[in-house]
Amino acid sequence: NDGADPDRVLEELLQIVQDGVTDGCVVAIGEIGLDYDRLEFSPKDVQHEFLKRQLETFLGAASPQVASLPLFLHNRSVGGDLLNVLQNFMNSHNNATKLRGVVHSFDDTLELAQEFIGMGFYIGLNGCSLKTPENLEVVRELPLSSILLETDCPYCEIKATHAGFPFIKTTFEKKAEKKFIMGQLVKGRNEPCQIVQVAEVIAGAKGGIPVQQVAKACYKNSMELYGFSPNQCPNH
Repeated sequence: NDGADPDRVLEELLQIVQDGVTDGCVVAIGEIGLDYDRLEFSPKDVQHEFLKRQLETFLGAASPQVASLPLFLHNRSVGGDLLNVLQNFMNSHNNATKLRGVVHSFDDTLELAQEFIGMGFYIGLNGCSLKTPENLEVVRELPLSSILLETDCPYCEIKATHAGFPFIKTTFEKKAEKKFIMGQLVKGRNEPCQIVQVAEVIAGAKGGIPVQQVAKACYKNSMELYGFSPNQCPNH
């Protein structure tokens, strides 16, 4: 809308990524993807066109160091369209490009999750992934080896109306005022500390397995996806 040339913007972003890889401060590409809940901001055809161009820029024509980065993908109310775009990209490159990453805030079907897992993606779960009984059924069937924990804060908190809410064991003091006070949360605003609640709901949905089992498995997944050494986070 501001008249910026999209090719120039993509080139600038690619340079930022390349510099970041060199500096060690860029470990993934994203958030990119499709969102059909907000078509007033960008129609489907535009989203598809520029997602394809982003993939070509960062994975198809970039240096091996950039092309090997994981993708952080947005997938909201699009059915199998994101999956199809990724499959078509791979086909156009004769499957020479191996995709990996995470489909974040996943709230779709088990079948779609399995398709993404089969391509090499993790499934990111947060409060928006745990709203309905159907969501919990999907979570129950997902292998821990394919799950990442996330909050998507300040959004996607687990609300009392969510199917997963009864599994929460850890609570935090909240206040209505938005002024910061150490040790208190603002009501309605999700915070990073609430990631423990996501782990608790996943543990509950899986029949009450130990929450520590969930946390350890998902921590291992995160470290492997982003290429971190356990020694970088010794207090996990």
